[in-house]
Amino acid sequence: MAAPSLQLRVEGTMIRLDQQQRVALSDTIRDLANLIAAALVLGQFVGERPFSWLLITMGAVAWLALVVFGLALERRRR
Repeated sequence: MAAPSLQLRVEGTMIRLDQQQRVALSDTIRDLANLIAAALVLGQFVGERPFSWLLITMGAVAWLALVVFGLALERRRR
């Protein structure tokens, strides 16, 4: 008796956005980048914790990555 084979079929769902939706999402992602920068970078100067170059670097990298992603999303065309 052969064991029944299980086939797992995974299909990704593609979200298709029109130009206006991409622009809105891009703006939101760039706003999120600015909030991350404010929290991780500017928070270093306001808080009572010791200064951390690691948090400054992480904030700058996260900001840059999100801004680049947001701009790339906005410029994508069909």
